[in-house]
Amino acid sequence: MSTFKFTTLTNSPDSAQYESACLGVDADNKLTENDIGKAVKLAAADNYVVATTDDEIEGILITIEPATYNDGFTFGTVQRRGRAYATVGTSELATAAIGELVVVDDQAAVGTAGGLVVYPGAPTQFLWRILRIETGTGAAGDTVLIERV
Repeated sequence: MSTFKFTTLTNSPDSAQYESACLGVDADNKLTENDIGKAVKLAAADNYVVATTDDEIEGILITIEPATYNDGFTFGTVQRRGRAYATVGTSELATAAIGELVVVDDQAAVGTAGGLVVYPGAPTQFLWRILRIETGTGAAGDTVLIERV
């Protein structure tokens, strides 16, 4: 067995596409630092909101800025490509395998700490796949490395 392992790429400008955006449902429902690492999706007010179960992963929240924009929305950065670590969720009983496409599973509530949770699914537009099983065998609770295809 080789000793090389796929890892996250942190310094290549081609490895990830970052986008600054307003975050949260509205100015009264802001995302916080506890939401960093969660999957997000584009919403109607030119903003990103935390994705829910079965949603495709449009991006991953990576920073929250101290300033607000657009009459009170939180502002931050979303990673739209590249690689990220995720936890295998419990919505699918099957074990996740290398190469499988994934969608969002139950994530922690907005404002509650918790990262990206995924399970094997059938996304059609925003394709993320399992590149490596980091811990365990791909069962619920195990850590996987995913990448945007």
